[in-house]
Amino acid sequence: MRSAALSTIIAAIALTSAACSSTQPGQPSPAGSLAPSSASPSSAATAASKLSGVNACALLADSEAQQIAPGAGSHTDYGDAGGAGTSVCGWTKPVVNGQGGVSFGIVVRPAQSINDLAVKPGGQLSRPTSTGGRQVALVKNNEGKGTCLAAIAVGSGRIDINATTMHDTTEQMCSVVSKIDDFVEARLPSS
Repeated sequence: MRSAALSTIIAAIALTSAACSSTQPGQPSPAGSLAPSSASPSSAATAASKLSGVNACALLADSEAQQIAPGAGSHTDYGDAGGAGTSVCGWTKPVVNGQGGVSFGIVVRPAQSINDLAVKPGGQLSRPTSTGGRQVALVKNNEGKGTCLAAIAVGSGRIDINATTMHDTTEQMCSVVSKIDDFVEARLPSS
């Protein structure tokens, strides 16, 4: 029952977690982890993105997800739940005897750059480079304690890798994100 509750909480956070990315009047337009986006893409993203047509679920095998978080189940393909043109995939490791409980996912965002990522109050942004030398916007605690998101630049678009927990620390979730990146980066188009 707790694993179902964790999955429901994680899915709700993932689909509603982004802050507005525009200061223009009209409808607020979310940006960030898995929320839909109706905002105009950044000027760099107006050209055809190298990520168009990339399926997020093809970037990490279930066996690799098991290596990252032993006990993680098979992936769930959320299709374009992150907005038109996106691809969203997620994995969950259920809570067992009050321990563990991790949800992590990958979002392919062909029309949004790392500069389109909104950092909420309490979110801690840094700009490291990925294991493959790509630009990254790393945000800790953007959705509360125990959350970590890495937005990795790929051409004019980005790949979001996120991890959320109710029982572990933010640093442990950033370690999960880093391990996912180790697998994913080799499968990304060159920037």
